Amino acid sequence: MRLPIGVRFLWVLIGVMLALMMPLLSISHLMLQWSIASHNQLTQRQLVIAAVDALDRTLATVVRHVDDYAIWSDAHAAIRRRDTDWVRRNIVDKLPKQFHYDFVVVVDTQGRGIAQTAGDWRWLGQTQPFQRARRGTSSVGLHRHGGAIYMLAAAPFVDEEWRRSPAGVLVVGRKVDEALLARLCQSVGYGCVLRVQAVSKNLSSHLASAGRADNRVRITQSASADCPSSPCNAQLLYDGAGQPIALLQVESARTEPPWLSEVLRATKQYLLVSSGVLALVASLTMVLLLQSHLQRFMVATRRLANGDWHARVVYTARDEFGSLAHAFNQMAQQLQQAFDAQQQQRDQLLAQNEELERVYQQLQQAHLELATLNAELVEANRALAQAAVTDGLTGLQNHRAFQEALHSAVQMAERLQQPLSLIMMDIDHFKQFNDTFGHPAGDELLRQVAQVLRESARAYDVAARYGGEEFALLLPNTALEQAVQVAERLRQQIRALENPHAPISASFGVATYRRGTSPATLLHEADTALYRAKHSGRDQVCAYQPQAA
Repeated sequence: MRLPIGVRFLWVLIGVMLALMMPLLSISHLMLQWSIASHNQLTQRQLVIAAVDALDRTLATVVRHVDDYAIWSDAHAAIRRRDTDWVRRNIVDKLPKQFHYDFVVVVDTQGRGIAQTAGDWRWLGQTQPFQRARRGTSSVGLHRHGGAIYMLAAAPFVDEEWRRSPAGVLVVGRKVDEALLARLCQSVGYGCVLRVQAVSKNLSSHLASAGRADNRVRITQSASADCPSSPCNAQLLYDGAGQPIALLQVESARTEPPWLSEVLRATKQYLLVSSGVLALVASLTMVLLLQSHLQRFMVATRRLANGDWHARVVYTARDEFGSLAHAFNQMAQQLQQAFDAQQQQRDQLLAQNEELERVYQQLQQAHLELATLNAELVEANRALAQAAVTDGLTGLQNHRAFQEALHSAVQMAERLQQPLSLIMMDIDHFKQFNDTFGHPAGDELLRQVAQVLRESARAYDVAARYGGEEFALLLPNTALEQAVQVAERLRQQIRALENPHAPISASFGVATYRRGTSPATLLHEADTALYRAKHSGRDQVCAYQPQAA
């Protein structure tokens, strides 16, 4: 059931108003979400700065430990006299247990090892902290080796009064692993998770060309495609030489307060409800106003539909409804004039209808006569078409029809990749038979041979009188061996014909279609095989062999 126009108009107005208001509501909602996202990014950035500061404090603690053990007169004296047992007992074995270092290495001023923890630490000699310690300056920094990031601290061994030159270098290292990152997270707070990821060499070279960093963690705003995190929650870490070696990532729990989500949801619901109510009230007001004006037109329209041609709409205002009332009144006046003119035309049409009825009867009679003549013409055309493709004496297809069938069969065999064979047949000594026993006897012999071909051919084979005493049998989807068997059977059947004048025999040439050749080639090869059969004694079947040609 169709809805009234007022209801439909109401729904259209509501839909239009909501469609106009929804983008504004969506933009307001997106702006609020953007503010929350910006707040979250600021919080993430503060976490990154706090994590970097915690890592800096840890590095400062490591260098203080190294200085405490390096500025020690007893240690200075033990290294001077190369007392390996004392160094191992008081430094190398003690530092890893007390401060959880992964390795401790003690060398003299010439770089020769005195004591160290297990492992090969020769790579430490190339690090920036070690080089600075050999020059007499304590140093700490990060270094990447073998895919791992280490905190390295190195200090020269001096006596407590700094009156003598350094005796050696103390180097300690701690791998930046999950346990260390977990302790840093506890110092940062906020329930965050820290991760360290090594950066590629290409990125390291690119960033290193911009400038060198000092021996502490360097905060930077640069980002690269090799860095999987955005700058708001990640920072590059640099080694002592100022080369970027790793990316420090910080992941924290959702920082959006629960009350903010609740306010966002309540605001969204309020905007939706208020928009819907506003659209409904405005639409109802507009619909009621329109209905009050349309009621006049509905009354006049009903009167006009019931045949009251004097119905008019009274509306004096000069607005759109006034224009519509003026157009309606003009239409009613024109309808009245048209109705009067129609009454006059109706009488004329009744008189003309009687005349047309009489003419119609005459046309019906003529139509029947034309239908009879058309049926006779169709039958005559069918007979002519049949005569055009059929040999009048034998009833087989004539030469023209055979040529068309041959071209079609070759195209089909080429497209379907199927074999196609052709049998050419010639009645032996037919001219002599015709001269001896007369043309009627020769015609009867041709009809007998044609009957043999017609009975032996399959439904889709093409049997034709090629010319004179020569016949052709086209065998689709038939290989050469099968065609030779068919020709041999035909030869025997023709030889078995009972002719009152003389025994009958025939010669056969068989060929098969070769891919890419023309229909004329197939016809020539079959005719060549027939020629060989006739010159080899007649009454036999010869197949065309390309290698023998």
